[in-house]
Amino acid sequence: MEKYDVIVVGAGNGGLSAAVTASQMGRKTILFEKHNLPGGAVSSFRRGRFEFEPSLHEMCEVGSEEKPGASRQLLKDLEAEVDLVHENSCYTVISNDPEEPFNLKLPCGIDEFCETVEKEVPGSGEKIKLFLEYEKKAMDEAERLDKKQFRLKDLPEIFNLFRLLSFPTDFIFDLFKIPKKAQHIIEPYWTYVGEPTSTMCPFMMGIMDYCYIVDGAGLPSKFSHEFSLALDKTIRKHGGQIFYNTPVTKILVKKGRAYGVVAGGKEYYSDNIICNCFPNDVFGRMVDKKEVPVIEYKKANARKLGVSFININLGLNKTVKELGISDYSTFILKYADSTKQWKDCHNLAGGGFLIANALNTVIPDCSPEGTSHITITTAIYGDDWAKVKPEDYKKTKLKIAEELIDYYEKTTGISIKPFIEEIEVATPVTYCRYLGTPNGTPYGFQTSNWDGIFLRTMNLIKERSIKGLKFVGAHAQHSDGYNQTLKSGKVAVEEIKWQKK
Repeated sequence: MEKYDVIVVGAGNGGLSAAVTASQMGRKTILFEKHNLPGGAVSSFRRGRFEFEPSLHEMCEVGSEEKPGASRQLLKDLEAEVDLVHENSCYTVISNDPEEPFNLKLPCGIDEFCETVEKEVPGSGEKIKLFLEYEKKAMDEAERLDKKQFRLKDLPEIFNLFRLLSFPTDFIFDLFKIPKKAQHIIEPYWTYVGEPTSTMCPFMMGIMDYCYIVDGAGLPSKFSHEFSLALDKTIRKHGGQIFYNTPVTKILVKKGRAYGVVAGGKEYYSDNIICNCFPNDVFGRMVDKKEVPVIEYKKANARKLGVSFININLGLNKTVKELGISDYSTFILKYADSTKQWKDCHNLAGGGFLIANALNTVIPDCSPEGTSHITITTAIYGDDWAKVKPEDYKKTKLKIAEELIDYYEKTTGISIKPFIEEIEVATPVTYCRYLGTPNGTPYGFQTSNWDGIFLRTMNLIKERSIKGLKFVGAHAQHSDGYNQTLKSGKVAVEEIKWQKK
């Protein structure tokens, strides 16, 4: 019987980083992936002469080579040789809300960012700065807690952190007396986790605001596959095995303990199974029904699935300069308030907001000479797409794509439709088929203030209902995002209590 120290199921970010970490430790490691390539959403594909991304592929907390942020340091720890290109502005945000219109380009740098908002909303700049300073203190306290570097006398300061865990973001914004219009200007990053500020944990909102404002974003110069292929290389370098085109069909469980998997019709054994698959899929299909703990049904019913997306990838036969595009990220809002934007995610076409990313503004050679690459995205829930008849699917998705392109053109005054050479439209159906997640969500579960990163982490041991089985990825305790999912795999392996060989 061949036994492994670690079996990893799924080669998304979390699974790859878990396999890297285990193999770096010299542990006998094997990774199974159903696709013929690693990465999950962290990958790319070609249409004609253009290469596109299935996901938005920027990272916060990157920093520089001289002064690396947490994300860059994490990649170094994982020995992932990735060329990160810096985007040194935050975003442009345009509100089409007739009751609260605005159009601002937000720069990086706390002083510069706050001054820009101050000009639009007098009296808001210093209040935003105070919120960001408070958030930085809470982040430092969270790091001390994580590293167990606090003492009893530090508890009053650590209380600041727990205040940020106990209320929704809107409450904390109001506590700092930030005017509503200014709140709406600084909250577009809610779309990166899919939870509106009326229910999002303010610690999560603050992390995103602070890290992007201070450091900007880091993007891989050779698309997201640069991440996943670099991690594949590290696994093999340290003796780990990878089997592509080999889905795990069963996780073997007996008397509350996982002891192996079935992949390619063969059984593989280990005391440590790290799973990058969605829990609903694992407990609904891969574990014998009699071995599924009752708590897993309760968790599945309590937690809400995250949003999915309509993603329109456009290859244009004009450059961004010829088109008049100068911004990498543009948020276009139908409503200024994030809760109203989120409510529109329950419609078939979304439409409460859209994000337009022009990659050539950061990486000029990401498309062939004389062309450009633009992605238009809106978040939606996948439920309504199940009601679309197969014979109406293509017509429906192209109609919605055209409406979103028209909306972008009308708002920005930039014409792109006459220059479309390639177009690929992804819907929740696409993501469901490609990622294998319920309703096609890449974001896992909603990260509300009652079920955010810290509460999941605090209850992690209690929630592990089967010994030897851990989950990593966007649905795990660290939530979604490239840096968070990479971290989840590394942490899952590092906390294993290894037996001496």
